[in-house]
Amino acid sequence: MFTALNLSRRFVPVATKCFSTIPVNQIASVLKFNVGDEATALKVDDKMQTINTMMKEHEGYSHATRYVCKAEWAYEMSFVFSNPDSFGAWGDSPTREKVHAFYLDAINELGMTEADIYGGARVIDKW
Repeated sequence: MFTALNLSRRFVPVATKCFSTIPVNQIASVLKFNVGDEATALKVDDKMQTINTMMKEHEGYSHATRYVCKAEWAYEMSFVFSNPDSFGAWGDSPTREKVHAFYLDAINELGMTEADIYGGARVIDKW
């Protein structure tokens, strides 16, 4: 679904020794967009909770986090994979296909398109 949560793109796992000394233990696929108001944020919450539940079928998927700025109605989601192999396998996963179809329907229902949503991947650590 998400190659960084523009669910249609595919990501290639980042090698931990490729041009960087930053270790890659977990990877988050992220989405960022504006929801406009609280009512829409609540609708998006419902859709994203469903996506989180669906993604739990994928081996190595860990959890999701949600960030909302109520002053700007900025909405951000991180879908965390427990290791680079899990994240790499996500691109060809049958679960991804189901999640992506749901995602496209959800954003259409909310009056958005994929062009309205930033998607990317991040190395993530808890300190």
